[in-house]
Amino acid sequence: MEVALLLWANCTVAETLKVKLVDQAVIQSRLQAGVVPGKEREDLIAKLFRDAGCEVSLQKVDRKSSNVICRLPGETPATIAVGGHFDFVDKGQGIVDDWSGASLLPSLFAALKTEHRTHTFEFVAFTDEETGLVGSARFVKELSKEERKDLQAFINLECLGMNPPNVWVSRSTPLLVHLLEGVANAIKVPLQGVNVDKVGDDDTHPFLDRKIRVICIHSVTQETLGILHSARDRPDAISIANYYDAYRLVAFYLASLDSKLPTQ
Repeated sequence: MEVALLLWANCTVAETLKVKLVDQAVIQSRLQAGVVPGKEREDLIAKLFRDAGCEVSLQKVDRKSSNVICRLPGETPATIAVGGHFDFVDKGQGIVDDWSGASLLPSLFAALKTEHRTHTFEFVAFTDEETGLVGSARFVKELSKEERKDLQAFINLECLGMNPPNVWVSRSTPLLVHLLEGVANAIKVPLQGVNVDKVGDDDTHPFLDRKIRVICIHSVTQETLGILHSARDRPDAISIANYYDAYRLVAFYLASLDSKLPTQ
């Protein structure tokens, strides 16, 4: 389903954003596919990337696990990274935290791949977030000096679909929050600022430490917090309507970032 969005900036300049959204049924199928033992998640996300048409690379983190990376080359080496983690704690099924983020990555690749992009996009499914942000820390550590310079932003997708999308404002770069608000208003997806500083950490931290722009998009509220790390973390904890809205929002947001962020 190809969609073009005419996004107005300052009521005078129009920006056309083109994406090719996958159907809601595909989004739901990829979400539900995550009901597998944790040791199978790495192979599963790699398969979903390949099914979407992306060549996969693995970044070894330790002897047992790897980050799974899908790259969409752009016109320039300037890069926008998008991530979610596929590991989960040994309670519940880890669908909200954070298969909901990781399983959107192949569909976001599919949404962007049919149009020319200025930036290169890297979709990264991180391992070992729950044991101390190990996968994302390794990803950042292994960036060369030139790759760090080229990395213009990191967008983290964490615990989506329980409610309409939220943004962790206090953790996120103001410019990225402002641009997300513009896209949310244009496609009429509700967006709230909900800070979760006292709840825990997330994969933006290693990027933030290197002064890379970051934003965390999530759906955690006081009412839904108890689902995380509990037996209630199952597919039925997610509203598919809210989850698909999060997908639409992020797809158009990435297209907008491609035109708004610098390339050097």
